[in-house]
Amino acid sequence: MARKVKVSSVILNIRLHPHTDELYRQFIEDLFDLKQIVRLHGDRHGMISLIDRSRASEGTVTGTITTFTVVEIDGEWFDAESLAEASDDQVSEVRIPRNLHPNAASFFFHFDIKRHRLFVQNYSKGKVLTPQQALTLFKTLSEHLDITQKYTLAKITLVQSQAGLESLFSLDRLDRITITIMKPNADILSANFVDEIEGHLAAIHARKLTVSYVAEPGDSLAPDQDMRKLSAAALENGNVEAIGRDGTGRVKRSTEDFPLVLQDRYDPDDTTEHQAFRRLVAQGTED
Repeated sequence: MARKVKVSSVILNIRLHPHTDELYRQFIEDLFDLKQIVRLHGDRHGMISLIDRSRASEGTVTGTITTFTVVEIDGEWFDAESLAEASDDQVSEVRIPRNLHPNAASFFFHFDIKRHRLFVQNYSKGKVLTPQQALTLFKTLSEHLDITQKYTLAKITLVQSQAGLESLFSLDRLDRITITIMKPNADILSANFVDEIEGHLAAIHARKLTVSYVAEPGDSLAPDQDMRKLSAAALENGNVEAIGRDGTGRVKRSTEDFPLVLQDRYDPDDTTEHQAFRRLVAQGTED
């Protein structure tokens, strides 16, 4: 048996209005049609390189994200042998077509257009697409003029972990908790006042709701059931920030620093990477 290989995924929550399967299908296809390269970090860039619409009628659009290094051909070059700036003659010998980019890595994605959740593989063969880079890619594409003219501004957030939320609530002293909820998907929220957020924001023409709790001087906040429900909704539709104290002193924490990451391992002798990713998505969809 071969050594098992890791597969992992983060989840993006995409919000468009109105919430229709067809709108979400068109949205992801239009992002692909841009063929736009997005800077992710430093000289690392990425783009949607493949899309599969064959299961769109079943509520799923899948595809591939490819990341790579963009070489600045017109920039300064260095000769590591002579330890000096490369001469014009040396640089003139460099022949790299502008459409070719080195150090490529591919990552699968799975868009559940019914639940508006985009699963993005973030580890493949030792290469990493960080949660923030996945968010940067899709947010940048969604802000392209061609997209905003058709869909206005899509709201895209990383789904954050319950464990991250608990790390906020477990601070020795909680001085302030700020909960921000973007205008959510109608089918995401549940129970009591949380159900009313969508209609409330729409009625007052607001795009987000921010609730801030501040402790009495010298006291600590004690999260109750209502605060926990509102905070849980923010894990998919916004974020929660806490200011307080732990053993090191005054700290500030945010659930955005704790994205939900699905992880598993597979045997490459009997399972392909794509199969392992699909299995991981199926596990995440059951939640």
